[in-house]
Amino acid sequence: MNRQDFAVSERQLHLEEGRAGVVIPAVARRERINLIVMGTLGRVGIPGLLIGNTAERTLDHVDCDVLAIKPRGFETPVQLPEEG
Repeated sequence: MNRQDFAVSERQLHLEEGRAGVVIPAVARRERINLIVMGTLGRVGIPGLLIGNTAERTLDHVDCDVLAIKPRGFETPVQLPEEG
């Protein structure tokens, strides 16, 4: 996949090197981003269980909205208690 697959203009494309939890907030501030859309996979601990560790770290350091999207077929390991 490349940016043409998603109709993303060069102006909207930001390819940065570094740790996502540091780089994403820095780019968001610099570019005055209103919305960050990111895929998530929860892997470790309670924050990871809900939205993913990178997304959780990003939320703590940005002043804009974040839309976190789980991959197709994701099934939550969270079990709700049965009513009764």
